Amino acid sequence: MTQKGAATIVLTIVILNTVFLISLGISALMISQIKTTRQAGTSVVAFYAADAGAEKCLYEVRKNGASSCPYTDVSLDFNSNATYTTSYDDSHTITSVGEFGGASRKIEVTW
Repeated sequence: MTQKGAATIVLTIVILNTVFLISLGISALMISQIKTTRQAGTSVVAFYAADAGAEKCLYEVRKNGASSCPYTDVSLDFNSNATYTTSYDDSHTITSVGEFGGASRKIEVTW
């Protein structure tokens, strides 16, 4: 009778360990997804900051005939920490980098 009791305890421990390991795996996946979701918002703002920089540089080049548009760390507004940095070269390529909350996104426009 003690043999059956010992086997039951060992089987219970194996099952509980398996459930525990599965729970740990699911928790790790959920934590990484939460972090990714949190960063998505800052990534979108950084992208639109880069887009704003590219648009401003394109406007300066096409309307005012600017040969360069070296905007550095231009803030979008007073309430946001979003900035962009742009550059333009003679091969008609505008490069704009937007930054916000640790996220950085780059846009290149060529025509």
